[in-house]
Amino acid sequence: MKKLLICVFCAVCALFAADTNSAKNASSAKTAHANNAGYSEVKVTPMQAQGLGIKDVPIQNPAITRGVPFNALIDFDDKDSTTQSSTFDVVVVAIYMREGEQIKKGNEICEISSNELNNLYFEIENTQNKYRVAEEIAQKDKELFEAGVISQREYQASYLASKELFLKLTQLKNVFKLFGIDPDKPRGVYGFRIIANDTGILSVAPKNTGEKIPAFTPYVRISKNNNLLARIKIPLSISDYVLPGSKVYSEGGQYVGDISSVSVVVDKNNNSIMAIADLKKGVFRVGEVADVYIEGKQPENTFALPSEAVIKNGKDNLIFVKTAGGYMPRVVQVVEKRSKSFVISSKGFKGNEQIASGALVTLKGLVNNIGDSGAH
Repeated sequence: MKKLLICVFCAVCALFAADTNSAKNASSAKTAHANNAGYSEVKVTPMQAQGLGIKDVPIQNPAITRGVPFNALIDFDDKDSTTQSSTFDVVVVAIYMREGEQIKKGNEICEISSNELNNLYFEIENTQNKYRVAEEIAQKDKELFEAGVISQREYQASYLASKELFLKLTQLKNVFKLFGIDPDKPRGVYGFRIIANDTGILSVAPKNTGEKIPAFTPYVRISKNNNLLARIKIPLSISDYVLPGSKVYSEGGQYVGDISSVSVVVDKNNNSIMAIADLKKGVFRVGEVADVYIEGKQPENTFALPSEAVIKNGKDNLIFVKTAGGYMPRVVQVVEKRSKSFVISSKGFKGNEQIASGALVTLKGLVNNIGDSGAH
């Protein structure tokens, strides 16, 4: 009797194990079917794949540029720079130094002219003459006061008049200095001499004689270093993807620098914010507009694939996973579409797969032909 019970128990266990394995296999088959969506393996030899313009790339490749394209204005890093501008519209009448040249404090850069500057210069000369006379009167009144000839109040009146003219003259000269004009030697050959207020690289300077420079527009900027930065306008709709520290790539995919700061102020004219990138590599020119790509933050549990590794087939987004005999089409969920890349869900992948990249239209054609012939 005991032997009979043991035999029955073993038989029940065997049936239970068989049912469990059957359920696991069914579940695996269901998952595989969901990933493959009824697609069959495409038989292609490595030589045939090479002839078709297909190459294998890792499904998890950190070297892929996961960037969004932007136009970047290249400029000098202006953290250590000084600018010179005018509160009047002026015209450039002579040029002595060009942008990019090393410059020392006091070097003559150019000459400018305007009616307002002429009037200001006349006012400086007039005030200077008045101050000279007032100073002489104040000095004589001081001597007369000390001799007891005039009262202290009379001396104080002439002294205060002299000081008022001195303050006005100083103010007028400071306006010239702000423009970059030496108030003690303002005139040049053709107009008013603009001299450098600092030593460094002349990063902004007039380009042509006859050029009109609007008021409050810096026409001279002197930078302490030749470090370059990129000023990038980011549309507000995708600004969350750009963070300080994000890598910046050139149009060819080469690393050129990092985002150093992202503004919190919105430009209402174009609904964008300004991001600044410190450029560390690459060849750029100040003033040029370059195409760059910013590496945005990548969602968790995703892979970034080059755009030539994903192809649309009806409603499915397909990739082709390398197998021993060719490639297995796999349906993937595209999380984001980016410039030259796709971000897909990593669910169902180990992360060490090799996938096809390149002329996937050929593999897509083979897949559809197989489907038409009922091979799936």
